[in-house]
Amino acid sequence: MTENTLVDLLDRIVDSGAVVTGDVIITLAGIDLIRLDLRLLLVGIDESLR
Repeated sequence: MTENTLVDLLDRIVDSGAVVTGDVIITLAGIDLIRLDLRLLLVGIDESLR
């Protein structure tokens, strides 16, 4: 992937917005010790003001 292509891709994502979700679970011997629910909202300032 070239640098211009990566910049164009990021520009499109920020322009339209993106939501990324995920779970991280840390276990030891089959016992859940830590669970993280992750949510990320990526949007440009202009888009959020509309």
